[in-house]
Amino acid sequence: MRAAVMWGAGKPFEVREIEIADPGPGEVAVDLHSCGVCASDLSLTTAFGQPTPVVLGHEGAGVVAAVGAGVTSIGVGEHVVLVWVPPCGRCAPCRRGDDYLCANRRSSADARAGKAARPSPLSVGGTAIHQGMATSTFAERTVVPANAVVRIDDDVPFPVAAMMGCAVPTGVGAALRSARVRPGDDVAVIGCGAVGLNAVMGAVVAGAARVAAVDPLPERRALAETVGATESAPPEHLAHLRELDIVIDAVGAPATVAGAWKAVRRGGTVTVVGAGRPDQVVELNAYELFHDDKRLTGSFHGGISMHRDLPILVGLWRTGRLPIEHLIDSTADLSRINEVVTAQQSGAALRILLSPRS
Repeated sequence: MRAAVMWGAGKPFEVREIEIADPGPGEVAVDLHSCGVCASDLSLTTAFGQPTPVVLGHEGAGVVAAVGAGVTSIGVGEHVVLVWVPPCGRCAPCRRGDDYLCANRRSSADARAGKAARPSPLSVGGTAIHQGMATSTFAERTVVPANAVVRIDDDVPFPVAAMMGCAVPTGVGAALRSARVRPGDDVAVIGCGAVGLNAVMGAVVAGAARVAAVDPLPERRALAETVGATESAPPEHLAHLRELDIVIDAVGAPATVAGAWKAVRRGGTVTVVGAGRPDQVVELNAYELFHDDKRLTGSFHGGISMHRDLPILVGLWRTGRLPIEHLIDSTADLSRINEVVTAQQSGAALRILLSPRS
């Protein structure tokens, strides 16, 4: 099958034929019809220690092609979205309903961390290829545990379904679940990439009275207003935003967290959904933390349980309240992945969905 292989940290992708094993007990094979290139995919090897060679990608949708022994939760021919935090259902986070924080989440970096790693189904000429995020959606097919897929209605277009694998739940969830935006709130979103724009839409769905979008690119600010922001501003104007109820930081850099902290009112909330680098440190004034009673929260996967919440997201999309199509520039064959990466990193495109099976 075709797959986009990264042979060294931060190197360009090589689209080539590789081998993939059949699904074993408890596993499913998914033929991928659409996948998105998320910024976190591109930083895995350079900032987070993902070993190479690797097939990356965690935002994808397709059709179940085969199931292994004992799989009864999903069947061949069903349309699915890949879940990059598959819940075990047994650990403490899963039992309390926080399955997006599953303590038994597996990844292809487990071996490096000293954990028992699930063998990768991918190889080239006998050489093992790591399965990035334990999903590897930059390929025609992937093999994952059955709990790493969730059923989605057949009439949802594959590009929209793929976006619901990460960008949509992470951004919308940051507003609805993590920040808990309430009707009438004044909200700002810092960073209008795919996640930030979904946070804008989530704040609108939640009933925010004011939604300010902050981004350096005029095109992104205009798009934010198209999907519901009441105003927009470049980062240098962030200092003029004050007394906000909630600020959602979709960048996650120390400077943006500090700017968000200054922008919220006493008792307000800063929710960080952007993935900061491991070596970055945010400093807060201890007295101000106490005196102003502000809240600083993280937002991993938007606090979304895919198995529970995907139908809610699909329902919001159906009724036009999540206009996800506005965030998709175009589609392209998997062979153009390096062009897509360049376009998205430069800001020339927001999201170009790849078609592995075109």
